[in-house]
Formats: sequence, structure tokens, C-alpha cells
Amino acid sequence: MKWIKKHKLISSIVLLLIILVLVFVLSVTAGKGSNPLTSALNGGNSSVSGVLSSFGGNLRDGIEGFISNKDLKSRIDKLEEEKADLERQLAEAKLEAGQLQQLSELSGLLNYDYTKEQFNVVSCDISLRDNSSWTGVFTIDRGEEAGIREESVVVSGVGLVGKVCEVGKGWAKVRPIISENNKMSFKLIRDEAQLGIVSGNSKGGFEGYMFDSESSVAESDIVVTSGMGAYPEGLEIGKVTSVTYNSDRLIKEIVVEPAVNFISLRKVAVII
Repeated sequence: MKWIKKHKLISSIVLLLIILVLVFVLSVTAGKGSNPLTSALNGGNSSVSGVLSSFGGNLRDGIEGFISNKDLKSRIDKLEEEKADLERQLAEAKLEAGQLQQLSELSGLLNYDYTKEQFNVVSCDISLRDNSSWTGVFTIDRGEEAGIREESVVVSGVGLVGKVCEVGKGWAKVRPIISENNKMSFKLIRDEAQLGIVSGNSKGGFEGYMFDSESSVAESDIVVTSGMGAYPEGLEIGKVTSVTYNSDRLIKEIVVEPAVNFISLRKVAVII
């Protein structure tokens, strides 16, 4: 009985064959005479044959359908695997392209003159981010052995990144300028006489104000470090995206979009 329960399909086929044999024997035996019994058996045989034929056809269709669906699922699974592999390769290609672009931008820093003075620059890779927020402290793969010290300024090929806040042999931690507790003095690149202050906000950008309430600051103005404070003069901070006048404080407030894309940032340089 256990074998029958485990092999229901085979048991059903065997039972079907037995029934067919019995019907055939009865049909041959009854066919020797022509009487009501013969007719009944012949009719019964025809009916049973029809039922069995229908059952057999349904069984065959069911098996073929099962095999077909199983094969289809296997093909779908294979296609899903191929799709995932292609998506992974595309992501890696984009990352490599981004790193090459950043490396190309950093190469221009080697001889870049910020304030008519020559700076030495150490190129680094970002090796670790300390938390899930891309605005938080991150770690680079160079440290004291490369001349990096605390408060060293960190830049990318397009602008200011932040400052070193902790350093050791073979590593250093960098606090991005978009941190909310970081304030910077800036000037407009088109008019160096127009100065202001910006600091990071919770949206991954900067907010600040102009010293002169009559300032002509406008959207799309580029702001750079003024040279007053911890950062060398002329490092790009970002682009003005909004200007509003605060009548209570009697100042012009601005919102600035960072020049550096901190989400995709992979390579930086440290000024030493």
C-alpha cells in the first residue's frame, strides 16, 4: 500500500491496463454469440473504451502540460540569471568609467595653482564609508606615511570635498563639507567682492547668506572658497540654485548645489 501511495501515477496506469484487458476478454467471450448479453457487453465495451480513451487523453495532456510548464519555468529562471549577470556587468562598467573620469580630473590637480602658490597633492581612493549616509565621514587609503595630517584639505577634480579629521598609517578619515556643522566663507567667482557664509544642510547641499544685503547674487552663480578660514582660496564649492530675501534678518539667503557628486565619489586628493 505504501508503494502504491508513493507511485500513484504508475499505479493508475497499471490499473487502467488491467481494466482494458478484462474488458477485452469479456468482449471476445461475449462476441461468440449474438444475444442481448453480447449487445450489452459490446455497448458497454464501447462506452468504457470511450471513457478510458478520454481519460487517457486527459492524462497524456496533463503530463505533457506539466513537462511543458516545467521546461518553461526552467527557461525563465535561466533568463532571469542572465539578466542579473548583465545588470551586474553594466553596473561594474559604469563604476569603472566613473573612476576613470575622476582619475582624469584628479590628474589636473597635480600642477594646479590655487592662490598663486604651488601645492603638493596626494591622490587617494575612498576605501570605506563609516555609515549608510553618503554625507557622513569616510575613510581614504593613504595616511601619515604620505604626509597627510589632521585638518588637511581634501578635494576632487571638480571642487572642495572636505577636511581630514583623523589620520593613521595607511588611512585617514575625511569629514565632507556638506556636514551640517561645517561653515565656510565664500565669494562669487564673477565678483570676488561679494562674500558670504554657507554650511551643509540635511538635503545634501548648502544654505547660507550674503554679507551685503544689496548683493547682486543670482541663480547659476558659482561660489568658491574666499581664502578666509580653513580652506585655500579659489576652491569651487558649488552653484547657486535659489536666492531669497529675508525681510526679518534683512539679508539675502541662498541655496547652493555642491560641485562634487558625493554619491558617486570614489577618488579624492589631499593637499599637503
